Amino acid sequence: MYLIYEFANTEDPAAITAALWRNKVAHQVVSKDGKQQLWITDPKQLSTVEALFTVWKQDPERLATFHPHTSFSQPVDSLSSQHSSGSFAAKFKQAPMTAFVLLATLLVAVITQLGGDLATVGYFSISPFEVRNGQIYFFTLSQVTEKQEYWRFFTPALLHFSVMHLVFNTLWVWDIGSKLEQRLGSLIWSLGVLAIAVTSNLLQYQISGYPLFGGLSGVVYGLIGFAWLVPLLNRRWPTLVSKPLMVFFALWLLVGYTPFPEMLGLGSIANTAHTIGLISGLVLALLYWAMTLRSAHK
Repeated sequence: MYLIYEFANTEDPAAITAALWRNKVAHQVVSKDGKQQLWITDPKQLSTVEALFTVWKQDPERLATFHPHTSFSQPVDSLSSQHSSGSFAAKFKQAPMTAFVLLATLLVAVITQLGGDLATVGYFSISPFEVRNGQIYFFTLSQVTEKQEYWRFFTPALLHFSVMHLVFNTLWVWDIGSKLEQRLGSLIWSLGVLAIAVTSNLLQYQISGYPLFGGLSGVVYGLIGFAWLVPLLNRRWPTLVSKPLMVFFALWLLVGYTPFPEMLGLGSIANTAHTIGLISGLVLALLYWAMTLRSAHK
């Protein structure tokens, strides 16, 4: 779903929502931080929404007889500008931590040369390592903890070893992650991403015993799992992940356990990180639902 408008405390959404339903625009009004937000499901209907909002702001009574495709002839107002040239910058402001994570990921991809510079990769891998006589030597998790290099539990998420891997992960984090940050707030979103990344990285290393892995894929699966499950638990939440999309990610998770990705030249996939990321996202969705449910009954 797509965030369209946040109503002021003095604005009643009843008239505009009635007009949207009358014009067959699927939408949902949700509450966040004491304010109501309007989300639509189909961006192709944005021109209709803009036309209705323009009339609603000028004269709400006109909505009862207004038909966007036949009556609207004036240029759209500030609502239109929010979704044209200024939309990208506006989304950065609405989801600053998502933008920060992606910028950090791109920076790490550049300075590590997508994993080509092993000396630089060693600063971000879950364990420092050395390559001597064709052998790789690294530390155990307990030794990393003793060295107090705790940032290594997260930084493998910033490492990527191919352009395709980088593009796939950053696009999904931006698409799903930014929408979740707008709904959850930057602090809760950041804590969730940190929990998903750290959990998936630690278990990937514990199970594989090999430090040269990385990517935001575990985070992607965590965000997908969270965004898919929360609307099933709380009907007031907008649907961000459709059933076909969830099926695609589930199938791709299974494909990762086969030789097929390596046959395509994608290299070895950190399957444990993907699986644990998905499970972490589902667990966080349950915790979030339980906490919000408890708050609602206080």
